[in-house]
Amino acid sequence: MLDELLFPEEFKTMVMQCISTASFSLSLNGDLFGYFHGKRGLRQGDPLSPLLFTLSMEYLTRTLKYAANKFAFNFHPLCKELNLANLMFADDVLLFSRGDAQSMMILLKSFSTFSNASGLKVSATKSTSHFQGVPDHIKHDILRVSGFVEGQLPFQYLGMPIQTTRMKKTDWRLVLVKAVMSSLHSYWASMFVIPKGIISRIEATCRNFLWDSSTEYRRVPMVAWEKICRTKEEGGLGLKDQGIMNKAMIGRLVHWIAIKKDSLWVKWVQKNYLKGRECLEYTPSNSSSWVWSRICKVKEEMLPGYATGLWSAQSEYSTKDCYEWLKGSNPKMAWYKCLWNDHVIPKHQFTGWLVAHGALRTRDKLIGYGLDIEDQCLLCAQETECIEHILCECIYSKRVIQALSQKMRINFPVNDMIVWCTQRTRSMLQKGMQAAMMWGVIYHIWHQRNRSNMEGMLLRPKRLAEQVIDEVKARVRGRDYKVLTKTDLDWLRQKDLYVLND
Repeated sequence: MLDELLFPEEFKTMVMQCISTASFSLSLNGDLFGYFHGKRGLRQGDPLSPLLFTLSMEYLTRTLKYAANKFAFNFHPLCKELNLANLMFADDVLLFSRGDAQSMMILLKSFSTFSNASGLKVSATKSTSHFQGVPDHIKHDILRVSGFVEGQLPFQYLGMPIQTTRMKKTDWRLVLVKAVMSSLHSYWASMFVIPKGIISRIEATCRNFLWDSSTEYRRVPMVAWEKICRTKEEGGLGLKDQGIMNKAMIGRLVHWIAIKKDSLWVKWVQKNYLKGRECLEYTPSNSSSWVWSRICKVKEEMLPGYATGLWSAQSEYSTKDCYEWLKGSNPKMAWYKCLWNDHVIPKHQFTGWLVAHGALRTRDKLIGYGLDIEDQCLLCAQETECIEHILCECIYSKRVIQALSQKMRINFPVNDMIVWCTQRTRSMLQKGMQAAMMWGVIYHIWHQRNRSNMEGMLLRPKRLAEQVIDEVKARVRGRDYKVLTKTDLDWLRQKDLYVLND
């Protein structure tokens, strides 16, 4: 194959050296035994092996194509226009033909030619035949000649269920498992139009894990999922809306069809669905499959983008751009730069994000949910507990903030700390440090509130302020400040935050 595909001589020499000079030993009970040359072939797992295997399978593809066009082979009705007889990925091969014994014999003879050349043989016990509209007597002839067993739809190919009907909820279990266990959901979302019910279950699993680190969460979420899926600049966490992301990924398929990309799947769609019509002007018939109808529905949503020139035959399609376009924009929050910067500790950021949304479960909110509890503040036991009281009016909180101001010689305001942090003019480093202290003190005040509820204990305000400062110092020590202005360096030293790294 290297010769016939006209690979350079130097490259062929290097490949053959890799194949013929490899040596192996056997590991038995932890000890190495024997030493022998491979001579022909590579070990399983060798990074070169799948690439060379693909070249070998190219011989099978060409053999099948030659036999299909040379002899009395009958193509599958939906593959005839493309002269398509096989699809393959590594050693998984799909064959297509009309349901007759003659076509099957031609395929088997092609495999026999390939086996004689490569030494690779078909595993009859692992191979199945699938029929549609084929008489029983012809089925029996094909199964007898091939030695295969009759398979049932759906079957798995590359981890995907292959079937002729719309996928049921039970068929989507694998998708749900993969969406939870790994990042493979994006792989599925790029090929499948996922029903709304399945997307809701995927988002519910993600939402539950966010709030409770598990797949089960039966309380009211602190922040709506729609807000969570906004960008950080818009007040969200930057998570993706799975329904919109699915549309954006399917949009890539629409774009491929619109620009007539040189792809086997696009050619198949052109031959069997569009039949010479333009994609953007096409309307699916009532008899079209559910998947194709949903792809066309996504196309309809994308038409304004094509009309305004967002996508064209001359432009590259971007899933990110399509997602943002379909999602739309929301006003940017003034506090996002103050919160989402590298100086703030991540757990402080999340609590600060909840504070910015007014989402902390203070007692006034819990009473609103129907809980029969007292409304007094757990820190001072004087006023009704709400976010504004805990952070701005509570005596305990005021003393913590005053202690922090005195210790750091920074005038932290008791009221409107977020406004103060976003509007005051300082260098980026000073802003980041003071934001870290501000969100740190907010986090620890809330932590002490919860500790008072669970354990009935509180740290002294001065000790809590020292704990915030210690965490910020530890954060500074973990960063490498290679370039510091004299002003910032003097400021760090004045606040006793600068540590000279060895």
